Amino acid sequence: MVDGMLILGSNGFLVQVLLLIGLLVSAGCYLLMLYSGREFFSARRRRPPVPHQLPPVTVLKPLKGLDVGLHRNLASLCEQDYGPFQIVFGVADGDDPAAALVRRLQAEYPQVDITLVVDARAYGTNYKVSNLHNMYRSAQHDVIVIADSDIRVQRDYLRRLVGHLQDPKVGLVTCLYRATHTGGLPTLMETLFINTDFANMVLVARKVERAAYAFGATIAIRRAVLDEIGGFLPLASQLADDYHLGYRVTQRGYEIALADQVVDTVIAVGTWQRLLQHQLRWARTYRICRPGGYFGTLLTHGPFWALLNVIYHDFSPLSGAASLAVVGLRYASAAILCRHYLRTELSLGQLLLVGPKDLLVSAVWFLAFLGDTVWWSGRRFRVQRNGEMIDVTPGLPVPAIIATEPGELGTEQL
Repeated sequence: MVDGMLILGSNGFLVQVLLLIGLLVSAGCYLLMLYSGREFFSARRRRPPVPHQLPPVTVLKPLKGLDVGLHRNLASLCEQDYGPFQIVFGVADGDDPAAALVRRLQAEYPQVDITLVVDARAYGTNYKVSNLHNMYRSAQHDVIVIADSDIRVQRDYLRRLVGHLQDPKVGLVTCLYRATHTGGLPTLMETLFINTDFANMVLVARKVERAAYAFGATIAIRRAVLDEIGGFLPLASQLADDYHLGYRVTQRGYEIALADQVVDTVIAVGTWQRLLQHQLRWARTYRICRPGGYFGTLLTHGPFWALLNVIYHDFSPLSGAASLAVVGLRYASAAILCRHYLRTELSLGQLLLVGPKDLLVSAVWFLAFLGDTVWWSGRRFRVQRNGEMIDVTPGLPVPAIIATEPGELGTEQL
């Protein structure tokens, strides 16, 4: 790689071609973002009404600790305009403060079928998946919805989500999400990443390839399909469990639908170190799951190519104009997506941070090649080439991994 950079540096023509490709691909990507966003969000308004008769649903909600706004997040699920539905919350430790919060919800919403599963058994190093597997045995209904703990939803969330599963060709439904931030600048930068990058990338990807992955924010799947792909156990050590769940569904010949709603994720990163850990985990997950696609994403980093372009050409007027045009498209696509499509708050000051945030993402893109470890929920993991994780957290005991299907002993249900 270093030799290749030296060759490029010694050949001005190749450098200029690379810069031109980067600028043109970035500009084209931003235009495609605007087109695909307009197409998707316009189609939402034309979707036929959701049928009134929908099947009962079990929602699996794995928990660990008290996320910011957790009570409101979980309460929004209890207030669904849907029936009947069951919510199964799961924790690995009965002393987890999230368990006490679930008991509070049981008292506040006695009309809702709420089950709390306390089970510490692990079947791999993805402890969230182990939690899901333990919870799944308590699921009463044939439509399963999986949602992360930091997700906040509207009252019609389940109705609009499950409606997509009425098509027998659809094996799984997933959702876009938008972020609201509570905290300082690191949290704002993470919010901008979610709101100005994530949805754009998803919508563009759906224009150029068949959807073959899901997002942990929300997944809806029929029990029969989940059992057909082996349930949760095949994902027990995978870093990208949501990606592999979607991939396994498509390998069985089913389609993945993108729901016509956007859910909210409430985040509080706190520190620059945690922001970098989050971004590196996402980048290394992408690099491991889709190495070719990850490498190609660098060509869509418009501010990165714009900065290199003006530096290489000594800030000439022509290079400045070309770079300014690309950066202008970037800001326009970010503003339109956030304000008109995602309906999120984006002040002028926040919009101006999109460029610096993009340069940070470009730096993380390179850093992702310099290691194979990630931090997740307070633990450090080494990620192998097949995407499976090894827990290498310093100073913390590693939970014992069991390889057999658990019996009823050791599981507490409330």
